[in-house]
Formats: sequence, structure tokens, C-alpha cells
Amino acid sequence: MRSDLPQKKLLIAVIEKDGSILMRKKPAGSPPYKETWYLFGCEPTAKQEDSTTLKDYLKEGLGIDVEVNDRAIPSDSEIKNDHDGILKEFTYVNLICKYIGGQPRVPTGAERVDWIPTTMLSQYDLVPPSVKLLKALDLYH
Repeated sequence: MRSDLPQKKLLIAVIEKDGSILMRKKPAGSPPYKETWYLFGCEPTAKQEDSTTLKDYLKEGLGIDVEVNDRAIPSDSEIKNDHDGILKEFTYVNLICKYIGGQPRVPTGAERVDWIPTTMLSQYDLVPPSVKLLKALDLYH
């Protein structure tokens, strides 16, 4: 961790269903990446456990219900410019989610949402942190 940079923590959801991962596509040119396909994520709140915050975010933002697995998967970090243009160190808390129900809707800032079979993930323009995580979970082929 670099103490000279602002810190930002994000909860990242790997939402699985029948051999597919739920992903969102942002418009081309959307910062901070040139790639357009992302996993879902949100900032934690001090009032709730990370798993509860993520479940609430997915319910409110996407209209889906998930069960958050307590399986420990490694967190990751990255230094990049945030949406506000300020260089920050991001810490990603990665959480596996089992899809329970609901019809995923397109959240604000995205142009579409798709279930992508793990066998096809490498054919999509995924952002580097998503690729790194999916490879670590042996879901990116």
C-alpha cells in the first residue's frame, strides 16, 4: 500500500449461474479503462458487512438476488486514476455470488448486461482487473 495516495476500497461481485458470469458493458471511452466489459462492484459502507452491502447493491441496482459465498478469495490492488481523474490506490475485495433470482436490468452508466459463458469470456473486451480475478478463479479460458 502506498501511504501517499488516496485509498479506495471496492467490493467486486463474481455472479455465477449455470457456467456463466454476469457482466456489464460500459460505453466505449468510459473511464478509467479502454476495455468495456466489467464485473459488478460497489463501495462498502461502515454500517454493514461487506456481503450485506454487496447484496443490497445488486438488489437495488440490478434487481437480482444473490447469495454471497464466504469462500475466501484473494483481494487485489491497483493504482489508477479514478473517475474524478485523481490517482488512487484501489483495493478490490472479491466476493463469489450465487445467482438466486430476478431479471437483471441495465444499471446507470452501462449499455447492457449479459450472462457470458466462462468458455467465451476471453472473446470479450474485459477490463484488466476482471481478467486477473477470473483467471485466478480458473473461470477465464
